[in-house]
Amino acid sequence: MLVESRRICKLLNTTITSSSASLGSQSAREHLQPPKTYNFSMNPFPGLIILLLGLMMSSHHQASMVSTIVDKQWGTLFVGFALARAVTYILTYLSPRTSYLPSRPPSELISSFCLISGGLNFITSNRNTVGAMEWHGLHAMFPFTVTMGFTAFPLAWGYYRAGCKRMGGQEDAGGQVR
Repeated sequence: MLVESRRICKLLNTTITSSSASLGSQSAREHLQPPKTYNFSMNPFPGLIILLLGLMMSSHHQASMVSTIVDKQWGTLFVGFALARAVTYILTYLSPRTSYLPSRPPSELISSFCLISGGLNFITSNRNTVGAMEWHGLHAMFPFTVTMGFTAFPLAWGYYRAGCKRMGGQEDAGGQVR
């Protein structure tokens, strides 16, 4: 985690930058500019830990079949998060951000959906909730479907609001609002 810090990265690069400063050539200084990929934190460990957690939770046995299915569902969603985050890292590495405006690849939408849905589904996997589901004869897909709805609606509402805000602020070259 410390290696991601700009200060620590600058400290680790001091031997290279100080030796290039002694060269004094302009082309050597231009050559030693930090790469574009330094603008984005490429820490794979949070995604890796969530991937391993998802794999472990989706493959272990529980006391009841409903509980096993619910754990498999949220474990699979966590694996989906980790895979979408890996796609984000690859896309960001291949095409680093160049604008000052905030932007993320579309895979971040999928990763946030999987992480939020997986977390909400994890909440429903406790013993009392699973016992109530079994008592009332509900299938394990019931909390999964409800969780998808509780996740999709706020995300869609947020994107709708952001789109309205963006459309409300657009103007023509002549100053007319479109």
